[in-house]
Amino acid sequence: AKAIVGTEIILTATPNTGYHFKEWQVMSGGMTIKDNKFIMPDTNVEIKAIFEEDAPPAPTEFTITVKTDGNGTASASHVKAVAGTEIILTATPNTGYHFKEWEVISGGVTISNNKFTMPNGNVTIKAIFEEDAPPAPAEFTVIFDGNGGTPSVGSMTTTNRKLTSLPSASRSGSYSFDGWYTKKNGGTKVTTDTEFHANTTVHAHWT
Repeated sequence: AKAIVGTEIILTATPNTGYHFKEWQVMSGGMTIKDNKFIMPDTNVEIKAIFEEDAPPAPTEFTITVKTDGNGTASASHVKAVAGTEIILTATPNTGYHFKEWEVISGGVTISNNKFTMPNGNVTIKAIFEEDAPPAPAEFTVIFDGNGGTPSVGSMTTTNRKLTSLPSASRSGSYSFDGWYTKKNGGTKVTTDTEFHANTTVHAHWT
């Protein structure tokens, strides 16, 4: 294009998709461009339009909501995250409870090893806790001391802290077996109603 000295020249720059116009660069001609215009000098002019790539749009972040059934606390490694982020979940049960499972309320994710991959949308998850089973009552061993004779069984284990049956005992000579007692001499007679609260030795009494 040609122009006469003193003519006002108007420049237009149209960026390609994904670019925006940054500035005009004066290659030769030594004039100043202002508001995409300049006055033609008495020399040839070369101008270059500089374009710049658009910044990629910020990816959308989605929220992660973690609820509980009230029997513990739970949290996620992120409150907000973009799709594809690995989210790690933590659940801490209250005393007397243990963590049972994660329930996905919304978001359609699959949780494996307390982790899931963030989808293209919000996620709501609930931690489910379960009450601990009461501890099994401790059972004890009762040892039978023949006290001069021989018990038919050397020891038995209690059931619900009692013995379901009592062994017999025999002794050479003219002795009759009187039963099992808490002491070698005297003490209390042991029956299937006697409760044991520790490992115990009981003793045969003879007449």
